[in-house]
Amino acid sequence: MITLSYDFRLTDTKMRKLLTLFFFLILALQISCQSPDMQVVFQTDKQDSATGLGEPFKFFLKKHVKNADFNNSKLGSIDDNIENERTLKNLMPIFDAVPGKFNYYQFIATFKGDAYNYGGPLLVKEFHDILIIKTNNDNKIIDSYWYTLEWAEVPLQYDLFRSSVKNLKLSEGLSTTQLKFKREYDSSDSNKDIKENGLIYLLDRK
Repeated sequence: MITLSYDFRLTDTKMRKLLTLFFFLILALQISCQSPDMQVVFQTDKQDSATGLGEPFKFFLKKHVKNADFNNSKLGSIDDNIENERTLKNLMPIFDAVPGKFNYYQFIATFKGDAYNYGGPLLVKEFHDILIIKTNNDNKIIDSYWYTLEWAEVPLQYDLFRSSVKNLKLSEGLSTTQLKFKREYDSSDSNKDIKENGLIYLLDRK
């Protein structure tokens, strides 16, 4: 009988080749798992004229970012994530985009509304509502939030409204009533439906 024997020991050269191949496989997996960088498609700081008392809001596009998402941890706890004073500047980072795989849209509505005057007559002041919308690649809505940036009562979280509507296509002139926003803070609150309504404008205004 003839017995064949094999030497399975790897030479140094073979070992180096295998280690090199293994290294490049790991590197390729890491690259494939990484999300693409956020891409700002549109951004403007243009100030809009306020709509009058009782008029429908006009939500104008301020920012559109690709490969983005909501900062859900901050949106879930506004009171714990606002730094220093409750100002527009300090609130905005909570609603900003973070890296992800969706389209992020940010809209602002400027409007005149009644403001409390600490026992005196109501004052008419200018307010700003922010609307953020997340869509898929077909621009169908996945998630959206609505908040009044000048809201001063605590908890701040009380004024955050969220839409449960999904797969509605984001389009020019879309009415916010179609998004059916509801207050998230307390599900037992009878005052959970948003009273205001408005139109969403995607196109840049000259």
